[in-house]
Amino acid sequence: MVSQNELIAYAMNFASYLISKLDSIDRIILHGSVARGDFDEDSDIDIFIDANNKFEERINKIIKNYYNTINYKEFELKGIKNEISTIIGKLDNQEWKSLKRAIVNTGVILYGKYKAEVEKIHQYVLISFENIKPEKKRVSTFRKLFGFKIGNKSYAGMTEEINGKRIGKGSLMVPIEKANIIIKYLKEKKVAFVIYDIWTDSKV
Repeated sequence: MVSQNELIAYAMNFASYLISKLDSIDRIILHGSVARGDFDEDSDIDIFIDANNKFEERINKIIKNYYNTINYKEFELKGIKNEISTIIGKLDNQEWKSLKRAIVNTGVILYGKYKAEVEKIHQYVLISFENIKPEKKRVSTFRKLFGFKIGNKSYAGMTEEINGKRIGKGSLMVPIEKANIIIKYLKEKKVAFVIYDIWTDSKV
């Protein structure tokens, strides 16, 4: 299996090709499993292109052309042929608020006209919910999130499995890069919730 550094080099090579063809780009950011380091051999190279989405059609054409370059063929010979998956837009727009949360702490800037130096911090998301009804739905949701015990055997919930922590009766805190797992589940169950961003200089 290829290393994270090799996949980042692949992403950087693509970024270099892209900016050589289009200069109206503010930032190119690697995010997702490769940036976090929990990828597998079939993982996409998830890239956010911070640019006006009016260039989307042009960028998609550049991506297709990249697959025909000598540089890409060289990576392919090394067994690196992961699909490049892009999102094009302005990262500071409300539309990308959830994605920006993950990018803040785990994204890798491949190209940027500026990069602020910030103190290394750990970002978490506090998710709060209450008054889940009916009772059957509340019980199944809590068991899924926080686990349960039958006799002497305990079964872990989603929160523990992603290194999160139960904070109160109806709240939990999870690392920013895992927050979407909980958010997706709550949306599927149609559970109303509120989220808060938390930063700390030490891991919880």
